[in-house]
Amino acid sequence: MKKEQNLENSTEQALTIPVVTCRFLSADEKAEQFKKELKALLVNFDAELTVEDFGRDWSSDEKIVVNFNWDEDLANRTENGIVPDWVIGRWENGR
Repeated sequence: MKKEQNLENSTEQALTIPVVTCRFLSADEKAEQFKKELKALLVNFDAELTVEDFGRDWSSDEKIVVNFNWDEDLANRTENGIVPDWVIGRWENGR
């Protein structure tokens, strides 16, 4: 009787312990998932990424730029389909 209660208690405890799931199995899988989601985001917003040099002749200053294409739907609603480029800089941490 006592063993059955202990077994029931341990089963109940096992069911209430939160299970931590692993989102990525490897670093390569994480990088591939990022590339897939980034490409989908660029397609969704009709945009592309470029690296442009904002420096002078003697010094380079490369920055990432998000170029948005003409937005016909936005032009129909606001009479302006130009979406300004977004100059990110050398890095962006997402926070």
